[in-house]
Amino acid sequence: MTQPFATVALTAENIADCADLYLGVFNAPPWNDGWEHAAVRERLAAFMAFPTARGLALQVEGVPVAMVLGWKECWVNGWTFHIKEMCVAAPVQRQGAGAALMQALEEVLRAEGVTSLNLQTLEEAPAFGFYEGWCAAP
Repeated sequence: MTQPFATVALTAENIADCADLYLGVFNAPPWNDGWEHAAVRERLAAFMAFPTARGLALQVEGVPVAMVLGWKECWVNGWTFHIKEMCVAAPVQRQGAGAALMQALEEVLRAEGVTSLNLQTLEEAPAFGFYEGWCAAP
């Protein structure tokens, strides 16, 4: 069942709102990273301080349930976007949140003239299949 997601642009002013989401995803299996709240806030703020940073969050009832962020880089054949972090809260995985988030990101980046996306992950990563399917989509 698809949730009623609201899309919100992430900025330096609101990125800390995603700290609990980040902690919940990356401190849980399979990552079990061990992040502390202050370190997550610092990490996310550092990303958003980058001049060409862009990010989006999906919210349900005002609470972030998914986010993607990265930055644009001018390259020889145009602008590319490097996805640095993406996460979706476990309760909304497999409900269209990841697809909705990536579609919204594509629309924002296309409007800004971005011509390519870069994402690095491991084949062993739980989301590899999602990324592979998303990248193969027309």
